[in-house]
Amino acid sequence: MQSGQHLLWRKMQSEDDEEEEDVKPLNMSGRRSAPGDDSKVLQKKVKLAAAKDIEDDDDEEEDDEEYRKHVKLEACGPYAAHNEYFCGPANATPFVFSMSLSKSSSSKNKRKIADEHRNFQEKWELEYFCCEVKNKIICLICNNAISVPKLYNINRHYEQHKSKYDHYEGLMRQEKLKELKLGLNKQQFMVTKVSQESEAAVHASYVLSELIAKHSKPFTEGGFIKECLIKAAEIICPGNVKSFQRISLSRNTVAERVTDLADNLSIQIKEKSSSFEAFSIACDESTDIGGVAQLAVFLRACDTDFNIFEELLELVPMHNTSTGQDIFNCVFKLLQKYNLPLSKLTSVATDGAPSMTGNNGFVELLQKKQSEIYDGSKIHHTHCIIHQEVLCAKVINMENVLTSIKKIINFLKSRSLNQRQFSAFLSELDSEYSSLSYYTEVRWLSCSKVLKQFWDLKEEICQFLITKNQDTSLFFDTTWLQDLSFMVDITKHLYDLNLKLQERDQIITNMCDQVKAFKCKLVLWEKQLKNEDLTHFPTCNMNKSSLGESASYQKYAEKILSLRTEFETRFADFKFLEDKFSLFSSIFSINIDLVPSEMQMEVIEIQCDSNLKAKFSEVGVPEFYKYLPARFENTRKFAYEIISMFGSTYLCEQLFTIMKGNKSPVRSRISDVHLGSVLKVITANKISPEVGKIVAEKRCQVSGRKH
Repeated sequence: MQSGQHLLWRKMQSEDDEEEEDVKPLNMSGRRSAPGDDSKVLQKKVKLAAAKDIEDDDDEEEDDEEYRKHVKLEACGPYAAHNEYFCGPANATPFVFSMSLSKSSSSKNKRKIADEHRNFQEKWELEYFCCEVKNKIICLICNNAISVPKLYNINRHYEQHKSKYDHYEGLMRQEKLKELKLGLNKQQFMVTKVSQESEAAVHASYVLSELIAKHSKPFTEGGFIKECLIKAAEIICPGNVKSFQRISLSRNTVAERVTDLADNLSIQIKEKSSSFEAFSIACDESTDIGGVAQLAVFLRACDTDFNIFEELLELVPMHNTSTGQDIFNCVFKLLQKYNLPLSKLTSVATDGAPSMTGNNGFVELLQKKQSEIYDGSKIHHTHCIIHQEVLCAKVINMENVLTSIKKIINFLKSRSLNQRQFSAFLSELDSEYSSLSYYTEVRWLSCSKVLKQFWDLKEEICQFLITKNQDTSLFFDTTWLQDLSFMVDITKHLYDLNLKLQERDQIITNMCDQVKAFKCKLVLWEKQLKNEDLTHFPTCNMNKSSLGESASYQKYAEKILSLRTEFETRFADFKFLEDKFSLFSSIFSINIDLVPSEMQMEVIEIQCDSNLKAKFSEVGVPEFYKYLPARFENTRKFAYEIISMFGSTYLCEQLFTIMKGNKSPVRSRISDVHLGSVLKVITANKISPEVGKIVAEKRCQVSGRKH
């Protein structure tokens, strides 16, 4: 078998003599090598090729594989097609190869540089002028990276610069290495510094844009602020002017920054929504200067740790109708957008508009939707406490006083000459007031300040009107003066109550306590007025002292009675919640029979726990519930619901006031998106924009505008 193979090999070898003539080596006698010698030569070529392959780049693994296949075929000759285990004739030295052209199983797991654990040697720095930076070999001469940390690759790269740098020896070579390293460090520092300055400029742009929005300034104010910063820098720190010039504050940039801040607030609310145990919403609708109905939706939520969040969800523009169905659709979409399930919605606070509380109104549709999804649960509707208090105050109905006062104030202020002369007149008399305020019927409680000013200046006003030949008979009418003094005092009491109800982050139980206390005060005032006791009506007491015993205030007890009756009627819906409010505020003194059955066992344990009782006396409500152990599950759930309830829509009223300042006649073209973003940034309470996170996600680009 071997002789047949040898003949076949000789025949195939003779056919390729011409091609092999250039590569076959000569022996010592000048003749061509015998077949056995040829096999040895080819083995040497294979070994050299393998050695060269080790030094090649590992990134060219597939090309190396093809090269090795070619070398195997060449080493075995044409005879390899017939015998994959033996190359050459029978008497030749055996040379074993695998002739499979398919990729071996080991080729699937390609070799990686990291698996070779190659380490950079310090001696290469001085020898080849290179160094290691962040696991990369950097040439200090051309600053290019050498991909594979092999001595062969480093040496091959250095050959390009060898003629210019090989003459450095000894100490001179060390100094040259230090010089090159210093140059690389400076270059890296400059790149890092530029990157940091760019990031700082973008960060400053966001911070200044937030201030512009919070102060209700137009977006164009950014250019003015930048000009001021540059002028100040030119005086204080001339070397840093370029840093201020990099801050981008153009109109479009400020608008984009404010939108990014608002979007970040929305993302934070959405992320925190999963931790909310209960929440409520406050809704109100108003019209902006452009005639667009704007629906404000505020969120009040309580998380697992009893932290309270009061934030604006969104200001939704309604360009078409604003019926109860339209409002429901908008609110329901918002709840879905922020992942707020109806199962955790405890109450809704609105005003008394028909679209909110009427048949097929927003509240009724929302309650139906919740009952369809969750059987047995019902949303409690709260009519804004502040709004009801204002409605109650209108039953006093003393138009004879207000009509006369409005007429006199309009005479003094509507004409510029009269206004200047009256202000000068007050200045001559060293009065504490420089003028009078207008009375606005929409803001009914503002009449408290107007009436107080008018009462304090009634003598000065009378003298000025005499100089203008105006009728001053009212100032000498004792009945009218009595009505005026009573109005001054009662509106002051109502105004004080209104201020207490306007405080932010209040719990609904505190607001109800304020109303309950005011009703008790009305009972006391009614009794005192019947007995001519004016202790709590200082203006009436002053007027009675000046008029003498002829002045009687007993008739005003009827006004107090009608006011008290109106309070009882308006706030009747809160009677259904009195037991819950008492349990929440006085859990240690509540009668156990008034406690819901699912909470009775837990409340008994709480009342008998001396440590919890001491903590309740120390921190009070609602902080006490933060220390309530988790085993009181039903009690904690009850506390979540009460704490999360809205008591008023005052936040919506505040928002509409801010909206009118931002979308005004001189700024009426602001878009709905930008208006909503500005208002969201302004009203942010517990959640603040994450400016650092926004900047980190941005590709920092500095301003290209030259100054």
